[in-house]
Amino acid sequence: MPIKKYIPLLLLLMPLFVQAQEQWTARWIGLDTLSASNQWIAYTQKAVRTTKKKQMITRIATDSKYMLVVNGKLVVREGQLKRGPNPQDTYYDEIDIGPFLQKGENDIMVITWFWGKEGFAHKNSGRNGLLFQCEDTAFNSNTSWKARRMKEYYSPDGIQPNFRLAETNVGFDASKTDTETWQQVIDFGAPPVAPWHQLVKRDIPFFRESELKNYIGEPAKKGDTLICRLPYNAQVTPAFKIIAPAGIKIQLLTDNYLTAGNPELASVRTEYITREGEQSFETPAWMNGHFVKYVMPQAVKILSLQYRESGYDTKLAGTFHSSDSALNTLWQKAQRTLYVNMRDNYFDCPDRERALWWGDVAIEIGETFYALDTNVNQLSRKAIRNLVDWQAPDSSLYAPIPAGNWRQELPQQMLAAIHGMETYFLYTGDTATMRYVYPAVKRYLSLWKTDERGMIIHRKGGWDLPDWGTNIDASLLDNAWYIVAARAVITMASLSNDKSYATQLEKQIEKITYASRQYCLRDGVYRSPDYQGETDDRANAMAVIAGIARQSDYPAIIRLLKTARHASPYMEKYVLESLFAMNAPGEALERMKSRYQVMIDNQYTTLNELFDDNKGGTNNHAWSGGPLTLLSQYACGVVPLKPGYERYLVKPMPGGLSVVGGSHETIKGRIAVQYTKTGYGMKLELNVLPETSMVVAVPYEEGQKVVVNNKDAFVSGGFIPIIGLTWIGIENGYMYFSTNVKGKYVFETY
Repeated sequence: MPIKKYIPLLLLLMPLFVQAQEQWTARWIGLDTLSASNQWIAYTQKAVRTTKKKQMITRIATDSKYMLVVNGKLVVREGQLKRGPNPQDTYYDEIDIGPFLQKGENDIMVITWFWGKEGFAHKNSGRNGLLFQCEDTAFNSNTSWKARRMKEYYSPDGIQPNFRLAETNVGFDASKTDTETWQQVIDFGAPPVAPWHQLVKRDIPFFRESELKNYIGEPAKKGDTLICRLPYNAQVTPAFKIIAPAGIKIQLLTDNYLTAGNPELASVRTEYITREGEQSFETPAWMNGHFVKYVMPQAVKILSLQYRESGYDTKLAGTFHSSDSALNTLWQKAQRTLYVNMRDNYFDCPDRERALWWGDVAIEIGETFYALDTNVNQLSRKAIRNLVDWQAPDSSLYAPIPAGNWRQELPQQMLAAIHGMETYFLYTGDTATMRYVYPAVKRYLSLWKTDERGMIIHRKGGWDLPDWGTNIDASLLDNAWYIVAARAVITMASLSNDKSYATQLEKQIEKITYASRQYCLRDGVYRSPDYQGETDDRANAMAVIAGIARQSDYPAIIRLLKTARHASPYMEKYVLESLFAMNAPGEALERMKSRYQVMIDNQYTTLNELFDDNKGGTNNHAWSGGPLTLLSQYACGVVPLKPGYERYLVKPMPGGLSVVGGSHETIKGRIAVQYTKTGYGMKLELNVLPETSMVVAVPYEEGQKVVVNNKDAFVSGGFIPIIGLTWIGIENGYMYFSTNVKGKYVFETY
């Protein structure tokens, strides 16, 4: 076709094209075309403010982290996300520096920390560079900027962070501060340019940080080591103020520095060499633990030891309480474990790996809705988008990502990830994200095939790991996980108006369900035909959750789950969930306490990676927190029925607890629920959110009277109409009502 046919369209699109090209007017600058690892470079510019605008939006990008100082004031302590919105591109930050600028000349300094190594959560660009673009173009990065190598920072000898971490140890020699001269920078070009390529706006908030805090009590002393106690497991940057002679070496690390004491699993530490006299220092490298260790020789006089806590910008807004103190402790430890496993992204653990393993993340996302405020939804959305944006050319999904040294698919965890996406949608109603990920998850699901029986063909992937432990019925788990993921994709297909694929998946689910029942059901429980081990608790639990198991199978499965103990803390969440789903809350809580008792009783404020007294694992592992979700969702009984809490259910399943209650933030407001067993029946207190409708299931025994807000609602003769309240019926020990009238409600039975 002749090109002139498209000229009007090209002219129409030209302004958009020009705008996209002119979006970046600043230049990438640096000192090296190839940069050494653990390199620190300070960049500076002095410029006169040319506009009177109070707001001055500035975009900043680097690899790997930066600190921003404006007119001598620290504005950003830890800027930049770990690199990798996708395998090629780089994040940038956006911040208003207007409040920190003054009339006339202003001094801008950006201190960059280039790790220069790959990791399970970071893609190395290979170059230290800086991009600084301001609404006032006088401040834009270009060859008028100067830079200096910060030789005061160095790489300490000895044990290095293990290969999973992109972060490096930090060494700081106070005698070498400001010894290097400022140099002319190199112009690397305007974005998009290699090796940083396209720039993607940071999609989570800047990290929350406290002022410097004092430790709990006096430090314990062991030789030259001072052990300072934190109030709980936290992400911290230790600090000190001292008087010392020159040349003294000080070490900063935590009790979580070596997982199980293994140097091959080392996290990060900091080393400091003193100059003579009074001096203070705070490491820029966050670390975590219950204790901070300062290795300080006797020649050092300590003026103060402190720490700064930091982390993802969300509040621990959820609460839970019950008549069982052990369950209360478990919920609180799970909440603390969740928070210590969040920063640039979700982690499996904050010390050994800091990596987004999606088996852990699927559980973490579920916890967030009951434990934290809604600011956390941005982190969940980032994790979901990262997963699909790193999809491999063969359509497989793999995690952890962003990654520079990992490419292996864990197939069942990827199916769990899709299930986690649906959980996110149910609680947020974020249709746009579901439509965004749908093409990728559709391609991924197409990789899974069935055999001539209709059973899923096992995918080993790069790492064939359905769970830790033994007696894993992988074939049955494949079928169950596929069904769970396929249901989530049906939801996405419906949102994307792909009705034909939704119908195809529905038929596929029917086929796999039928085959699983035909070939795996034995004496009321499920075992794959080729499986030789002990009957798997996790596989039977997933058969319940996937809908493979029928209600007539429940008694035998419940009996199995009373004794079988094969699941790790990762899959234990689904085992416990299946018991609630089979209307066996007492058995669920009994098993929960039995399996988690060691973690409940130990000295940690977080949950272990393993059940066997944590031999070899971490003491702060994300996949162990499933009980938090279950206690809030089932014991308290609050769960959305329609996406975004448009309609939600309150159905307490106390399982023998005399009191159970809690509260949490939703996108529609805060929900609070409390169930209390009384001498005359029970009391259920709750609130109905505005712009929602609620279904409440009141625990009920035949012959009881139900009173709502001190008015009779149900007596022997039936329902007594109350304005705004609809009676639904009685089923399986519950009486159901609905309402869309906001306010507080008290349901009582007599």
